[in-house]
Amino acid sequence: MSAEQEIRAHVIAWNEKAARRDVEGCVGYFADDGAFMAPNAPAARRPAAIRQAWEQMFALPNLAVSFGPTTVTVAASDDLAYEDGTWTLGFDAPDGRFEDHGKYIVVWRKRGGAWQVMADIFNSDVPVP
Repeated sequence: MSAEQEIRAHVIAWNEKAARRDVEGCVGYFADDGAFMAPNAPAARRPAAIRQAWEQMFALPNLAVSFGPTTVTVAASDDLAYEDGTWTLGFDAPDGRFEDHGKYIVVWRKRGGAWQVMADIFNSDVPVP
């Protein structure tokens, strides 16, 4: 399996874990020195902060979240890659259903034969009201 295929398979499995609200499964993709950078929040660095960010997201009522790469680019060294793609997110807010969508970049590093997320950053395509 190529590096691109491995990363695409990880993203499919990651989406399945997110749908099940599997915090540990989602956090498990991140390197110990990785970062999760959601919009309108400080960067979550290291496993404890990344775990807390996923827990907060999964606490949103009737959450629906999905993401997928448009492209996966792998370095010639085959130990560094990035994916850029799109995401959607929806949940029940006090004033009704909130729906959002946007784009993201995830930087992957291969260490000890396993791909780990070094940085996950995403932002919205929806204009600020």
